[in-house]
Amino acid sequence: MARPSAARSLPRARSESKAVVRAMDEEDEILGAVEKDNRENKAFVDGWEDRMMKTYQLLKQVREPGARVAYLKDSEKAEMYRLHKENPEAYTVERLANDYRIMRQRVHAILWLKEMEEEEEKKLGRPLDDSVEILLDNFPEFFNSHDTEFHVASLPYKPDFKVMPEGWDGTTRDPDEVLYEISMKEDQMLYEEFVQRLNFNKKKVAGEVKCHKYSRRRPSEGWSFTIEKMGPRGKRGGGGGWKFVSLPDGSSRELNDMEKMYVKRETPKRRRRIIAPFK
Repeated sequence: MARPSAARSLPRARSESKAVVRAMDEEDEILGAVEKDNRENKAFVDGWEDRMMKTYQLLKQVREPGARVAYLKDSEKAEMYRLHKENPEAYTVERLANDYRIMRQRVHAILWLKEMEEEEEKKLGRPLDDSVEILLDNFPEFFNSHDTEFHVASLPYKPDFKVMPEGWDGTTRDPDEVLYEISMKEDQMLYEEFVQRLNFNKKKVAGEVKCHKYSRRRPSEGWSFTIEKMGPRGKRGGGGGWKFVSLPDGSSRELNDMEKMYVKRETPKRRRRIIAPFK
């Protein structure tokens, strides 16, 4: 009679052992989940300072329009100049700015700098000392990567009440979209002014712009004057007038490129001043 009871107790023992193993597996899963949560929480806490620095940089970009925190290696600058020199039609300023994710103004400045360095090397007959640039290239961890350059407009934080037309459905434009459009317009204005001043500085470095007192002496043949003729409605500039040069012999001629540049520099900028707030 003992054999049937032993046979019945064997499956019961097996089920109990399975339950124990299942309970142990569940405990292992719970412990594994707890350890995973602990690792994730530790990584979150350890990376708190890095996230705060990234947030600080983003807020700085928003609060300070035109904030520049990027660093570009000298080897990358040389590569930009080489590409632009070999094929300027393909590697334009806009393309280089997009490829290297920097401002177009910086691309102009880098190309001009590398051009002057090349001319200086030809004069000296030897390469320039680039030990500082090599040192900076070998330790890029001291600088931020060049991926955060863009212009952000500074909008006034005050209510702007408008009278809406009849049939207005109550929808308004996205503030971020408006900020982006204004930022792009300001960036284009700043870029055009930068190119204009850069071209003037290039001519000044080349000696084409006279800035010493001896260049202001009266020429032997006499002075040439810039005359602005009024338009049909008695207005200047864009109102219908135009400018020409009156020569000492009584004749006249059109403005040359240098004189057009001077006139453009003297034209007032009819826009609000773009400055960085919170300074």
